[in-house]
Amino acid sequence: MSDAVRATTGCANLMTTQAPNVDPPRALEIARQTYGLDGPLKLLNGERDANFLIRSEQGAFVMKFINSAEDPHVTSFQTQALLHIEQHGAHLPVPRVLAALTGEFEPTVRLGEQLLTLRTVSYLDGISQNLGNPSVTLMHELGTTLAEVNLALKDFHHRAAHRNLLWDVGHAERVRPYLHCLETDQRPLVSALLDRYESHVKPQLATLRAQVIHNDLNPHNVMLDCATGTRVAAIIDFGDALHAPLINELGTALSYQFDADAADPLWQIKAFVAAYNARIPLLPNELQLLGDLIAMRMAMAITIAQWRATLYPENRTYVLRNLRTTWRNLQCLTALPEGRLTESLINACKPEAL
Repeated sequence: MSDAVRATTGCANLMTTQAPNVDPPRALEIARQTYGLDGPLKLLNGERDANFLIRSEQGAFVMKFINSAEDPHVTSFQTQALLHIEQHGAHLPVPRVLAALTGEFEPTVRLGEQLLTLRTVSYLDGISQNLGNPSVTLMHELGTTLAEVNLALKDFHHRAAHRNLLWDVGHAERVRPYLHCLETDQRPLVSALLDRYESHVKPQLATLRAQVIHNDLNPHNVMLDCATGTRVAAIIDFGDALHAPLINELGTALSYQFDADAADPLWQIKAFVAAYNARIPLLPNELQLLGDLIAMRMAMAITIAQWRATLYPENRTYVLRNLRTTWRNLQCLTALPEGRLTESLINACKPEAL
């Protein structure tokens, strides 16, 4: 088996293993025994894990039963990343890890024949970004916050940070085996983007600065204040974090900020990158690749979603909830005049942009 096939198979395992089946009464019993938490409990949506929100007298928390296919070292990496941010970015609105009554941050529990690992974190209230009110101010705040998360993680190292993950835009070629799941009209564009990525983008990524990144700043992982929906209340879900070129963080995040309905579909992207650049100045060779990474991440999103819909047809509506918008955005983005996106990104990073 080739290294490429082995990597693709390895990072797909977690995506194809069902989330743990935990019924709410048993989850509440475990919350009481393991953390001393009691109160109303609610099952949350999750792609890979079983997640429960529990509101207790001590506060609100999300208890995660981690997928059995996840490498324990990766579980530790994610927990340690959150603890590192708590130490080096205490002001940042990210979840805090709750220790079990035993003092463990990753206690284990037995459910039937399975021994599952838990991670419980503080619940940060808010509404997801897609339900809020988009504005230049919000994009500035979001860009600044993401940059500060990256600064907090800059010196964080863990052996499991170098992981195989299908959602890694730094290894976009791993989605090739799933192109048959695309609609007929989607396949030529996604294939062309992959060809350009492999010939032009990927060879240059290895030359760029790299560190641990969040790697999944989509609107469902950005919580806004409930009152106005205009301020960042939380950055959640570090489940896709990994060590990668820093510019991949923006390639992923900005792929969700394209606005095909606006007169200037790049208005959110420009405001976001200007604020990020003010905290972490972007280098010319990073900016030259950023537009390709944005498009590639969109192409990955529609490919992986449709592949997963074939695996879990009963969950098809949830898996494909963003498909139509993402495909429209990708078509609009790739229809822009050649060089316009890169030029806009460069101009946004000039001192007068903010």
